[in-house]
Amino acid sequence: MKFPEFHTEVIAELEAIGNPAFAAHTPKDRRSALEYSGVRVPERRKLSKKGFSFYDRPESEVIEIWDDLFMHSPNGDVLFCALDYLRFRVRKNVSANLWSIIRHWVKRVENWAHSDEMSWVYSYVLEAYFDEVYKDLLKWNKANELWPKRISIVSLIHYTGKKAVFLPPDIVFPMVERCIDDHRYYMQKATGWVLREMNRGYPDDVEAFLTKHLAVIGSDALSRSVEHMDKDRRSWWRENRKVASTSSGGE
Repeated sequence: MKFPEFHTEVIAELEAIGNPAFAAHTPKDRRSALEYSGVRVPERRKLSKKGFSFYDRPESEVIEIWDDLFMHSPNGDVLFCALDYLRFRVRKNVSANLWSIIRHWVKRVENWAHSDEMSWVYSYVLEAYFDEVYKDLLKWNKANELWPKRISIVSLIHYTGKKAVFLPPDIVFPMVERCIDDHRYYMQKATGWVLREMNRGYPDDVEAFLTKHLAVIGSDALSRSVEHMDKDRRSWWRENRKVASTSSGGE
């Protein structure tokens, strides 16, 4: 670690507001091998907004410090603080060289919580520098490593809500299509979530996509895809999936 003194500072701040019982529970909840300080999200983000001693340095140096801490810390809450720093900035401004640094952070992801936070940040960097970021997302999307593959599609959406969708179906759906028959739990949840959000802006396209892939989509992915539809429509999709899956010899 290049900046151990700042790692010590961040850990001390986290431990001061952490809960030992929550710290012990977190690795089990997230199936994570990392240590945790037991800091809940609102308190951690409040700490991140307050900042640390190195925040008076130029932004490029601050990112260099967070890069070092993110890539080397054994503490998952330190990784979250690094992502918080970016979360508060990327919606307004993305520096030209940021992706060349944080694209490597995907190597440290080993649980759904870091995956989701990183995807949130990556989505805004993708919007700012589409060609550069999309190239890497596409590579991860075509591979089979769980977390990079999951991040490749979750990063296509700005979290959730009316402004979450910023890319058209011809960009999003080919990426999702490569994941539709990946029945690993976290891939199914991510696939369904992306389709659910795309349905806000492109309901006809989502319906066509689901119809095409109804025989292979998993029950978890379908349930997430249609959860914002009315009750009768949700039931229709679930029943027809069972018929399509049985006819094709699936589950």
